[in-house]
Amino acid sequence: MNRTMTATTGTTHDPLRQEQIVQAAVVLLDEGGIENLTMRRVGSRLGITGAALYWHIKSRHELLLLAVDSVWGQAPLCLDGLPWRAAVLAMADNLRSMCVRHPWLLTAMTIQPLDGPARHRHDQHLLAVCQTAGLTRQDAEQAAQSIIAFAIGSALAATPRPYVSFGLQSILDGVEAGLTAHA
Repeated sequence: MNRTMTATTGTTHDPLRQEQIVQAAVVLLDEGGIENLTMRRVGSRLGITGAALYWHIKSRHELLLLAVDSVWGQAPLCLDGLPWRAAVLAMADNLRSMCVRHPWLLTAMTIQPLDGPARHRHDQHLLAVCQTAGLTRQDAEQAAQSIIAFAIGSALAATPRPYVSFGLQSILDGVEAGLTAHA
């Protein structure tokens, strides 16, 4: 274990890691939304001053971006072996569930684009799943964006799950009809 001695008190403490800061930020965001996220509150939760966080995180904005990416990184992608429709439905349901668990994420996404590495990984995986259906890259991109928009919109509207499933099935029926027409 890596422990350091503080110069002023002579006590030891574990060095703060960026992951700890981000996790504390996610908890604060879950508790009270974007307005609840301040460096002072994160620092207080971690037992340090808000100013000390700036050694690890440049700004509140950067912390928000890291929190968003952390949440996107929790979205499961391992859907190997599932038919493409089942995989797309599972990914859309996972996305909707993620937005319901972290409602501040919806607010954050409406403020500005939040495309970190985890979001990019998710979107690329969904695109690949759509392409396994036989869609061209351009059609797969449009289908993936439609699915993401529908899943996020259903979370924003607090649409009950049966209606979401019906709506996604309808979108995928249209995708399949397009595939059949092009075949």
